[in-house]
Amino acid sequence: MDSTSKKLLLLALVLALAAGLGVYYFFAGLERKALVEHTEEVVVATVNIPARTTVRGPMVTVVRVPRGSRHLSATDSLGNVIGRVTTAPIIAGEQVLLARLHGSGQDSGLAFEIAAGYRALSVHINERIAVAYLVRPGDSVDVTVSYEPATPQGEHQSVIMLQNILVVAIGSETRHGAPAPADAKTITLAVTPEQAERLVWAEDHGSIRLLLRPVTDNRHITTNGANSRTVAGPR
Repeated sequence: MDSTSKKLLLLALVLALAAGLGVYYFFAGLERKALVEHTEEVVVATVNIPARTTVRGPMVTVVRVPRGSRHLSATDSLGNVIGRVTTAPIIAGEQVLLARLHGSGQDSGLAFEIAAGYRALSVHINERIAVAYLVRPGDSVDVTVSYEPATPQGEHQSVIMLQNILVVAIGSETRHGAPAPADAKTITLAVTPEQAERLVWAEDHGSIRLLLRPVTDNRHITTNGANSRTVAGPR
């Protein structure tokens, strides 16, 4: 075989290979196009995720499912689920539903509204204690206590005991900014464990009042308290 024939044979082989690759990529493109046209992405769990668990990256992934099989409450974005807290268990392989994640608008319970390190504590209220029921969930209040110290003088004292305390509920109403129910008998405050101890003692052994704070004022102030001498004495 002369050199010309070899060149022609090599050219034919190259053209055949190119044609084969072209056909392969053509059909592969059709397959990808069909996959995109007939499927859609959805976030699914890669492991069993218990309720009240913060969703981390390795717990979820995005897969393609037949178009129309994605649940209406599911999502195709990992950003919509990572960092959220589950309100119900999610099984491995199951689509992650936004309705099962806290913060999607459903009532998930008060426990999801309380910051770490705090506790929800309810105290009894009436119109006088709760600023004529003008306090609303989401407001901040100061708590004053009036009590009779165990001293020889037995002098009544009134002091601001807690400041800038978040109101998380009034009665059963937890929606921020919602008016207090007319029949509300309790107010629920977010307090630290140490504040909870003091507040329980104050309610059991004295009388408390709430002071509604302006939304723009989060300062802590220092006062000397008040008693019969400071109230009636000269200014």
